[in-house]
Amino acid sequence: MFKRNLNVLPSDASCNGIIKLRSLLDYFQDTAAIAVEDLEGTSTELAAKGYAWILRNYEIDFLDTPPSLDENFTIYTAHDPNHGFNCLRIFKVVNSHENTVIYAKSSWLLLDLAAQRPVKPSAHIPKILERDTIEINPDFQNIPQLDKHDFVIEREVPFHDIDINGHVNNAAYFQWIFEATPLDFMNNNVKTINASFRSGIKWGDKVQILISKNNNDFIYNVLNISHVNKKPSAEFFCSWLPKKEA
Repeated sequence: MFKRNLNVLPSDASCNGIIKLRSLLDYFQDTAAIAVEDLEGTSTELAAKGYAWILRNYEIDFLDTPPSLDENFTIYTAHDPNHGFNCLRIFKVVNSHENTVIYAKSSWLLLDLAAQRPVKPSAHIPKILERDTIEINPDFQNIPQLDKHDFVIEREVPFHDIDINGHVNNAAYFQWIFEATPLDFMNNNVKTINASFRSGIKWGDKVQILISKNNNDFIYNVLNISHVNKKPSAEFFCSWLPKKEA
C-alpha cells in the first residue's frame, strides 16, 4: 500500500476539533493522485493524454474518532484495476495511536475525454498494474430508495465547487449533504456514508437536495433541476449516532 503521513492543520479542523469531512476527502483524492503519479502522470498529464477519472461510488465507515487538530495521522491507499471498466480504490486512516479510525472504498471510471465513454484502465494506462494493487471486493451497498422526502434544500452551484474536469468535485457533494442534514452536529457523530454518482453538475446549475429522515439515518437525492429530466445526479445514505452511544 502507498503510505502518506499528514497532520490536521487548523484550517482542516471543524468546530468539534476533528478533521472536516471535505478536508478528509480532499486528502484522499490528493493521496491517490500522488500514489499513481509515476504510473499514469499527474492529473494535467493524464488530461493531456485524453483521459480523466470519474467517481462512481464511495463507502466511508467511521470506526472511531477521526484525527483531531494538530494530530499526526497516516493515510494508506491501494487500488484494484481488474474489474473491467471499474478501478477500485481503498483508503485507511490510521491515527497517532496506530488505530484504524476510518475505512473507505471507492469505484472509478477512466473516461476517454474525446469519445466521452469509459475505457479499461489496465489497457490504456498499463503501468497501473505495477504497484500498490490488492484484491478489493467490488460490491457496494445499495442506497435505499427515496419514496418520500421530509426536507428540500435548493442551491446554485458556486464556482469554487468546480474541479479541473468542469464538474462539481466529489468532496463538495459531501459538504452539501452535511450542510443540509437537520441534525445537531455537536451532539452526533457520523457513522457511515454511502454515495452513488450518476451524472455531473456544472457551475451555475440549480440543484435540489431531497432528504428523507428515519431516526438518525438520512437518505439524500441530489437533483439537477437545471435539466429537464430532473433525475438524481447523486444519491447518498448517511447514518449518525448520538455521541454518548458512539
